[in-house]
Amino acid sequence: MDTRNSLINFGIFVLLFAFTFVFCLHALSVPSTLYGVLAIIGFVVCISMSIFNGYTGGKNGEAIAPWFYTYTVIASIIFVWYLTRCGTSFGWW
Repeated sequence: MDTRNSLINFGIFVLLFAFTFVFCLHALSVPSTLYGVLAIIGFVVCISMSIFNGYTGGKNGEAIAPWFYTYTVIASIIFVWYLTRCGTSFGWW
């Protein structure tokens, strides 16, 4: 991939993360299973595709590869926060 495609992918991931974050906030504030499932799917897609793009970008020597890994760390932290809030809401712990 060239750098332009990586920048477009990164922009799409940021947009996907924004929608996912809104879905997770809505699922926490109003008991909505659909938005909760969409948030979980969105987080999994964000994290997995970001790791994949970071790996392929690193193999090709692109400078944007560390940005994908940074994005993965941030999305993972918020995903764990969301899962702990869901566990608290369901009374699992």
